[in-house]
Amino acid sequence: MTVIVIMIAFRWLMALGLLGYARHLGEHRVTVDQSGIGTVSERHTNHTNWEFYGRCVEGRRVFVLLTPDVWGAGVLVLPKRGLSAPQDTERMRELLAAALIDQHSVRAARKKGSDQPEEGPSGAGAVRDA
Repeated sequence: MTVIVIMIAFRWLMALGLLGYARHLGEHRVTVDQSGIGTVSERHTNHTNWEFYGRCVEGRRVFVLLTPDVWGAGVLVLPKRGLSAPQDTERMRELLAAALIDQHSVRAARKKGSDQPEEGPSGAGAVRDA
């Protein structure tokens, strides 16, 4: 019983620490384009290329980008409320699908030892409803 309480307390303290860090960074502005995802806050600027992400899951209110590793250790949550207009959701879906399909074909070509990406819809299911 003590171990369970310690585990719960540890996770709760980790969440509080992360929330404190997010508050320290201030409000974030995220830009998504063909080159990747740019994040700007009051304290830092970061740009992540698409090759960092391997898949995307779409929920009712968010897009969740995951790294291609088995555990999905890298996660980026993009809330849909940050989009200016309803049609932007479809544009975002298309951009994510195109970028992740391209990265999937590049990874597959690297595994085969080729410099040319694979042709075809190998990653067509990159963006889907969760």
